[in-house]
Amino acid sequence: MKGCKLAVAVAATVAASAQLAVAQTGSAPPTPVKPAYKIPDNDKPVDKDEPQGIKLSDGATVKPYFNLSLGRDDNLFLTSNNKKSSVTQVYNPGFKLEIDGQASKLGFGYDLEVGKYSSSSADDYTDYKVFGIGEFVMSQSLGLKLAADYKVGHDPRGSTDRGIAGVPDEFRTSEPSALFAYGANDAMGRFELEAAAVSKRYLNNRSTTVTSDRDNDRFAGRFFFKVAPKTSLLVEARREKVDYSLSTSTQDSKQTRFLVGVTWDVTAATSGTVKIGQIKKDFDSATRKDYSGTGWEGAINWKPVSYSALDVFTTKSFNEATGVGDFILNERYGTAWNHKWSSQLTSVVTLTRSDDEFGGNPRKDKTDSLGLKLNYKAMRWLSIGGEYTSSKRDSNQSAFNYKKNIFMFTVGVVL
Repeated sequence: MKGCKLAVAVAATVAASAQLAVAQTGSAPPTPVKPAYKIPDNDKPVDKDEPQGIKLSDGATVKPYFNLSLGRDDNLFLTSNNKKSSVTQVYNPGFKLEIDGQASKLGFGYDLEVGKYSSSSADDYTDYKVFGIGEFVMSQSLGLKLAADYKVGHDPRGSTDRGIAGVPDEFRTSEPSALFAYGANDAMGRFELEAAAVSKRYLNNRSTTVTSDRDNDRFAGRFFFKVAPKTSLLVEARREKVDYSLSTSTQDSKQTRFLVGVTWDVTAATSGTVKIGQIKKDFDSATRKDYSGTGWEGAINWKPVSYSALDVFTTKSFNEATGVGDFILNERYGTAWNHKWSSQLTSVVTLTRSDDEFGGNPRKDKTDSLGLKLNYKAMRWLSIGGEYTSSKRDSNQSAFNYKKNIFMFTVGVVL
């Protein structure tokens, strides 16, 4: 209810003004986010080589999909010894409905993921997400983006510091959000306001998961000042209130980020955003250790030729502790190389390094991950591929070390 009230308040404020991502495992793929919101352009060209979906009416299209993955995971619980391996099956059907209007874009979708482990049925899971998004253009200088997500998911056993229970920890999250942009995409100055309310509640293993229920209220403001045709300086301030549901919890805190930087899209070959500044985490309880220091975010894309691109990213930010330490200070570095060998064959190579320091605890982890993916588009609607992921964590507390390898064969169908 708290999240709904915030969403309504934000939407009302913005409307008046308009009339005015498994940090500890290090196995998640790199997902750098460009901070500059682009006001939607309905005149973008259509890529005829991509699936076009099923047209329901003028401006309305539904795009169903189904992905199947079969493979093997050699360390289900991320343990340093006595590893548990299993043949793995993942079924992923879903759809997205898109409705394009003269000055708006609407999207609704559903994504289901069912995982099966032949050697450990207790770890079978059924996750799903329902989402909606609306983008509205009041003029070339006024844009509004509203979104809402509801997800039922799980933490794989061994992926947190809560200890390994008999089954994975299951949770639900809801996240309404709003973003208001003032200033045309190519204006000398642009301004953004953003707000979101995230509610997370665990559904089982309550003897250990009750301490992780929480609400996160997020607010951000950004200003972009153009210093060249395709280069802008930026100033950003973000604030997040972390409120744990358990009345006896001492993890309630406030997080702030003050960053300055530059964003550019100088040529077809290079674009990026780099920000640096101060990050702070202040706990309400004096028993927890506060932190203040330098933080950063960077994402650079280099595309020397039309069929090959290199993405490089780095971040320094906070993660919530799940049993060890007061918080986790995470530094992450990574690169992804996307290459198109032919009109049908593509590959992706990813490398990431994640360094975790546990505030109030001497533990330090370093996690390296390598990902290889090959995809062959047999038809416009059918893709066949293979994936390999290897991750390794080295900790100054050897009980947290692990090595993990996953091999998967994939089939994807998109209409």
